[in-house]
Amino acid sequence: MIRRIKMLIILSFLTVYQAVGVSQVMVQQNDKIIGLVEKHIAANKNNQGKLLGFCVQICFESGANSRERAEKTRMAFLSKYPKTNAYTSFKEPNFRVRVGDFRTRTEARGFREEILAEFPKSFVVKDEVKFPKHIFELTE
Repeated sequence: MIRRIKMLIILSFLTVYQAVGVSQVMVQQNDKIIGLVEKHIAANKNNQGKLLGFCVQICFESGANSRERAEKTRMAFLSKYPKTNAYTSFKEPNFRVRVGDFRTRTEARGFREEILAEFPKSFVVKDEVKFPKHIFELTE
């Protein structure tokens, strides 16, 4: 019994001590780390909202009426997938249509599997893409 009373007294002192005590955290870091973080921020601002990522190329056209065929493919894609970005570009002598802004090759491959029935000649390519929203940003 006396042992329990002693334990209760000790526990109550500890509880009061913790409630009254003030904690401080000191962060020590090298100035070089701050400089590197600032360089990283500046580099990201220069990218104008783009990064090296992946997209799915669904069309590659050349020759007569290639622009119209590429644009028709792009519009057909957008009618089925309106929430996914689609881009038409020209690199002589070809027009190409690329879709999606993916951070990883795995994400791009997954999307390619979804559209493979409609666009059987599609393939994943590394490209400069807009900053895609992260999966955690999409669930908010």
